[in-house]
This record gives sequence, C-alpha cells and structure tokens, in this order.
Amino acid sequence: MKEITTKFGKICIAKVHLTKENVELLINICGENCQIVKADCPEEVTFATLLALKAFIQGRNKARTVKGEILLRLAGVRQIREAINLVGAREGENFIVTFGTEDPCKLLAEILSKIGVVEVTLNECDKEIVKKSFERIAMTETL
Repeated sequence: MKEITTKFGKICIAKVHLTKENVELLINICGENCQIVKADCPEEVTFATLLALKAFIQGRNKARTVKGEILLRLAGVRQIREAINLVGAREGENFIVTFGTEDPCKLLAEILSKIGVVEVTLNECDKEIVKKSFERIAMTETL
C-alpha cells in the first residue's frame, strides 16, 4: 500500500485534489509554515523545500519568505510572479507541504481537516523525471 502523507525530517507532504474554492480557502489558512504547489512528483516538492529551508538557514535565500523560496526553487526561476504561474496552487491535484514546526504532520492534518479534502495516494515518479526535476531545482543555486 502506498503512503498518503509522507514525512522527511521536519517536512510533511500530502497530495490533494482541490477545487477552485478549496484553493482560495487553503491559501488563506495555510500560514507561514505551509505551501501549496502544482507539481508532478512528491520528490521534487520535498527537494525544493529542503533547499529553500537550507537557503534561509545559510542566508542565501532569494525570496523574503520560505514559501516564496519554495516556489522559486521548484519552478527554477528568479521571479516570484513567474514561479506562481508555473507551480502555484490551482484547481486539480496539488501538493501541500508543511515545515518549520515541531510536528509538521500534525499541522498538515489540521489544515486538511479545515478544508475537508481527501488525500490522494503519493506515487513515486519515474527516476528520469525526478532527475530532471532535481537538476532544474538545483540550478536555482546558480541563478
């Protein structure tokens, strides 16, 4: 059986199907320790989040917030507006990632219960797709 929610260190991630109304509601309740993104693979969301958190710790961040940094890194661009257009939350399947709290999975569960959505099973992506995603995300370091 595949996992629904997965935890990687102090990061917790879930895949959900959102309606237009859910997206707006979720954006309003997500808070500073939560980001919603449209992506292909849970691995790329996790990797972008890890690099964003590391960038803030090391003072190498390009965005003002961790949430913005996740978008920039996941999209592989420097402009927040472009990142939102490429990987920002929208109707359909999205990933919700929580971070920066003692129990990110508890925060994620609370957020999911507030909006009343059901999680979708997380599936591993093809290794070649993940590799290309990681290369794009890592390139943000050189931008």
